[in-house]
Amino acid sequence: MFDEDKRLWAIADTVGTPFYVFDAAIIREQYFKLKTAFPSVDFFYSLKANPNLSIVRELVTAGMGCEVCSFLEFETAAAAGVGSDRMLFVGPAKSDRELERCVVAGIKAIVVESLTELERVDRLARDLDRVQNIALRLNPDFHFPGARLSMSGRATQFGIDIAAIDEVLARSCQHGNTRIAGIHVYMGTRILEPTTIANNTRQILMLASEVAAKLGYRLDFVDIGGGFGVPYHEGEEALDLDALRYELEPIISSYEAEYPRTKVCIELGRYMVASAGRFVAGIRQTKVTKGENFAICDGGSNVHSAAAGQGSLLRKNFPISLVKGNDRAPAAGQWTITGPLCTPMDILGKDVLLDRPEAGDLICIHQSGAYGATASPVNFLGFGQPAEVMVDGETITLVRERASIANLLNEQRPRSISGASRSREIKTSCNSSSTSVFQHPCLERLDDLKDLLIATGHKLERDTEAWRDLWADPIMRAFTLVGVPERYNGFSLGDTSLGIEDCGYSLHIAMIERLARFDASCILALQGPSLAGGAILKMGTEAQIEQFFSRYRTGSQGTFFAVTEPEAGSDPSLGISAVSATTGTPRLTARKMLVGNAQRAAIGLVFAKAAETNRPILVLIEPDRHASNVKIEHLQTFGLCGAMLCSITIDELPIDDNMILGGGNPSLRDGFLAINEVFERNRPIVAALALGTARGILDHLRATSKVAAHAIADLELTHAALLRRLEIVLAAYETGRPKAHEISLIKLQAVQFADRVIQRAFSLPSSAEFMMDPTLRKKTRDAKAFEYMEGASNIHAQNAFRSYVARMPQ
Repeated sequence: MFDEDKRLWAIADTVGTPFYVFDAAIIREQYFKLKTAFPSVDFFYSLKANPNLSIVRELVTAGMGCEVCSFLEFETAAAAGVGSDRMLFVGPAKSDRELERCVVAGIKAIVVESLTELERVDRLARDLDRVQNIALRLNPDFHFPGARLSMSGRATQFGIDIAAIDEVLARSCQHGNTRIAGIHVYMGTRILEPTTIANNTRQILMLASEVAAKLGYRLDFVDIGGGFGVPYHEGEEALDLDALRYELEPIISSYEAEYPRTKVCIELGRYMVASAGRFVAGIRQTKVTKGENFAICDGGSNVHSAAAGQGSLLRKNFPISLVKGNDRAPAAGQWTITGPLCTPMDILGKDVLLDRPEAGDLICIHQSGAYGATASPVNFLGFGQPAEVMVDGETITLVRERASIANLLNEQRPRSISGASRSREIKTSCNSSSTSVFQHPCLERLDDLKDLLIATGHKLERDTEAWRDLWADPIMRAFTLVGVPERYNGFSLGDTSLGIEDCGYSLHIAMIERLARFDASCILALQGPSLAGGAILKMGTEAQIEQFFSRYRTGSQGTFFAVTEPEAGSDPSLGISAVSATTGTPRLTARKMLVGNAQRAAIGLVFAKAAETNRPILVLIEPDRHASNVKIEHLQTFGLCGAMLCSITIDELPIDDNMILGGGNPSLRDGFLAINEVFERNRPIVAALALGTARGILDHLRATSKVAAHAIADLELTHAALLRRLEIVLAAYETGRPKAHEISLIKLQAVQFADRVIQRAFSLPSSAEFMMDPTLRKKTRDAKAFEYMEGASNIHAQNAFRSYVARMPQ
């Protein structure tokens, strides 16, 4: 058996069949060859061909931009790391939500299909006080011979007719919030002849020259589409890249010489990934019917509709090979390869010459990296999405889970929408239910994230950058940015499957508790506004708010809030960090400890005092800008590694008014109130983390041991009681009357409860077995680490007692 066959069997044994397997090295090589042939061209990957996040990330890392045409494709490209200036959004029916997302992100260009769409973009940009680049998609009068599927030069839903271009250009001058930055013409797809591509490109660039002359200014770019083909069927030859370079390079060079500041762009999807992918299905049975041989597989047109001929006038065979499950004598014959569907149209290959297949063998369909499962009716008959795997040298990675029956059923859970107001999207209000916030419907939907959080939590103990796996998930991305003002938030909860438009403080705490059941460390690793965001909004100037929050329009940003000091702990009144102006220029000297996320952060707040007046000051610093004065050291911790606690040493850092929160205007009282409010709002968060971690341990024990299930029933009741107590604290917050002693008390009780759960777990008869469980050991480490979150437990007890006494009559 060949090594590659052995690898396919290893994958099949691990993830089951059917599955897709993609080769990262082939993908990278394809881009390298393209860029070598056409170094001046700007290439964009068309996600419609294969939107798998790992594939997109490979191409973005290699240097490609992204062409997207849906909200999910946009978010996939963003999660893959593409910059907003490297993204094009296309499509004939863009929603306002999609357009707004593009404008907020400030992408390279929205490709508009009509004058009406241009006016919609302008209106949205005006409402957001932005100027958005657009590209006009044109439907030229000339035709494009040689394309298997023509997209222009005929009556179609795509683009603006050339006859209408003068009116569009004239009207565009009346719209001050859009700027025509380029044009886009897509000739067609699956072109295998270099001469066809060269001739089409020549005509498109001539059209671009005419448009630029009418505009009166140069275009930033001309998108000539793509359509480079790959050979699928017998008799087709691969596109000769050397021949294409010979014919196309002079045309592009001539245009660039005349328009040196206008980039030529080519968008490619199929060409980048088709040859890197294979589809593998297991043979369930073979049979002979009326003289015809059939091999019936567990995957068919439901997961690979292209191989079944969808979109083609005549179905032709893809390259197909057999991977035998045993050594046997060859017996070649012609076979029809079918899938599992109840339709005679479910044919993947007809009259394919193969050695005699047997049940248990694998069928491998090559050239399957593009337009595979995501372009197929995967839910037909309930089979669901197949697994997807990426190989890179010797490394094999599962990059898309197989659809689970539980998830498919969960998506169909009935949810009442009666009485809802008429709107384009019906969402659940986060405050609409009279039941407990800890029973909100969206919390059940978070359970789908369990595997992601558990896996990432383990990774965070050895890789501080593993938070990126969380950011790649749309729900976790939106959850990260809860608390970011709407005008800066490019990743709204309303754009997720949670069914909510916004998230109040109480629901946010409930979501934290639910996610902490899976892994609390992951929550602390999220690169969002942290505690500092609240202080910025309360005390910051408009410029400081913009400085702090603006990056969240397009991505994540780590932040920190540095208060705790080696001697003073988390009591800001006892800190010795100071800003001194004795030498003329104010300078900050500070020693901070137990500062979460500081080494990953782009910006943060440092609490200090004015040396001359003892007045509190919050200083806004960007560590990378002040590297010579700011030293950050990662502290090794026993648990909650996602918090990435650090020490910060700041020596003689020059300070100006723009770095002082509020521009130096807030009073002494304002400074302490800001700190107190931040910590006050943080304590229920810590309580939720502790309660969630404790409940996660209980759930794990119940799932793994019947004996444990009986022994922890009382603790489960205690957990429910503490949630009710926490909800009372949250209700006081919602009414604007938080009670400090109750806040500190619930935090203390939650941390103590987590410790109690651990003691119970390791007093059970099977405790030795539990100690060998890596997930349980990690949860135990995390639960023990709550001691160092805003000081030790005795500090919380003192705070609770002092606050309680302060409210007692004398």
